[in-house]
Amino acid sequence: MTLARGTAEVVELPVRVYVGSQEAQMLAVKVLEFSIRKRTTAEVVVYPLHEARVEFPLPKDRGNRPRTPFSFQRFYIPALKGFRGRAIYLDSDMQVFRDIMELWTLPFEGADLLAAREPGDSARRPQFSVMLLNCEELRWDLAGIVAALDRGELTYETLMYDMAVARKIRTAIDPSWNSLERYQEGETGLLHYTDMPTQPWVSANNPNGALWIRDLRRAVTDGFIPRGYVEDHVRQGFVRPSLLYQLDHDVDDARDLPRQARALDAEYVAPFQRMEIGRSRSRKLLSGVRSAIRRLVPSRE
Repeated sequence: MTLARGTAEVVELPVRVYVGSQEAQMLAVKVLEFSIRKRTTAEVVVYPLHEARVEFPLPKDRGNRPRTPFSFQRFYIPALKGFRGRAIYLDSDMQVFRDIMELWTLPFEGADLLAAREPGDSARRPQFSVMLLNCEELRWDLAGIVAALDRGELTYETLMYDMAVARKIRTAIDPSWNSLERYQEGETGLLHYTDMPTQPWVSANNPNGALWIRDLRRAVTDGFIPRGYVEDHVRQGFVRPSLLYQLDHDVDDARDLPRQARALDAEYVAPFQRMEIGRSRSRKLLSGVRSAIRRLVPSRE
C-alpha cells in the first residue's frame, strides 16, 4: 500500500472502487471501470460486488427485502476491506469524466460516510449511490442488519434512503459526482444513467448515450474490453444487439443508426424488463391458483 495526501489527511493507494452489480450489468461495469482508469492518474482497483458471492438471510417481511439483486451489496464493503481504510461505492449505471482522486481524497472530518448532495436548494435526501466509506468506523454486518430489520429497528426505507446504520453522515460529495441524466462538458464528474429503460447499453434513445458509446468503442480499440465480450453479452440478451453495429461502423450516437441497425433491437427485451414480466406472470399465476382453489373448496360461510 502506498499513500497520497488528501485535502486534510494522508490516504491509501490504490483507489478501491466497489460496484453494485450482477452478471447482466458487467458490460456497464467494464465501461465504468475504463472511464475511471482513463481519467485517473493513480492506481485503481474496481471490484464488482456480485463476485464476492456473500450469502445472507432475507428479511422476513417482504417489504424489507432488497428491491434489486444488488441493493444490500454495499453493506459488506467494510468487511471485504478488512474494516480498514476507505472505499468508494458506485452503482453500475455510471460513467466517470474526471479524476476520481477528487472523490478518494475527500476528508471524513469525523464522519463514517460521505454521501452526494443534490444541487441548489433541492429538497432531495442525500444520495447513497455514490459514497466514500470510512471502513474503520463502519462495522457493518449484513446478517446483523437483516436481524435489525426483522426486529423492527430498521425498515427498508430507513436503511436504504436514510442510511441509518451509519453514525455520522456528511453530504460532502459535490453534485457533479452524481449527475442524474445531466452532462455538462468540463463540469460533470460522474454521469448517472438512472432511467433504466433508456440506459445506453439497452436503448438507442438516451440523449447522452454517445458519451457512453464513445468510451465503449475506445475500450474495445484499446483491448480493455474484447469485442467478443460484447458479442457474448449480446448473445445472452444482457445488452442490445445494435451495439455491435455501432462498434463495427464507428457510430457514437445511436440516434444516427440506420433503419436496418435499429431493426436489430426490434425484439430485444432488457434483463430488468424480463424480470418485471416474470414477476407479473408469477402474480397472475398465483392469482389463478387462488381463484381455482376458491372454486374447488366450498365456502365455510
